[in-house]
Amino acid sequence: MSYPAKEIIRNFLSVVAGVMIALIIILPIGLFAGLLVFSDSNIPKSKETLSKLLLIFGLIAGCLLGGYTTVKMSTRKDLVHAFITGIVLTFLYALVNDFEFDWRYPDTGIAYAGFIPIVMIGGIIGERKKRTTSNSHSSPPGTP
Repeated sequence: MSYPAKEIIRNFLSVVAGVMIALIIILPIGLFAGLLVFSDSNIPKSKETLSKLLLIFGLIAGCLLGGYTTVKMSTRKDLVHAFITGIVLTFLYALVNDFEFDWRYPDTGIAYAGFIPIVMIGGIIGERKKRTTSNSHSSPPGTP
């Protein structure tokens, strides 16, 4: 069972697309959340809480849609490609944070411990949608 070159390229591009979709969602939300708390004076607790919630929401939404996109584009072994997307997102997050591991910040905890499972949940959703879409296009039983 060999992979044709087209499938290899499409599966690679599915991971790239999943990572890009996740980053397109995560980066603007993260920048906005950072601008909320960027100040030289004391920051109100409500703004700090809103910023943390935006970061958490952005990470979860980006990971779900990244995994979903990866699975919808891949040809075979969909969840393996979603797992690879989660690994790439975790690595990119660690790279941006200089590989620091600080559990005091909720977004860091979700990122390191949660990127892969959340991407996999998005992948499972995409796989189910993919399966139901392919079943609805098949012919009814007894017809050629």
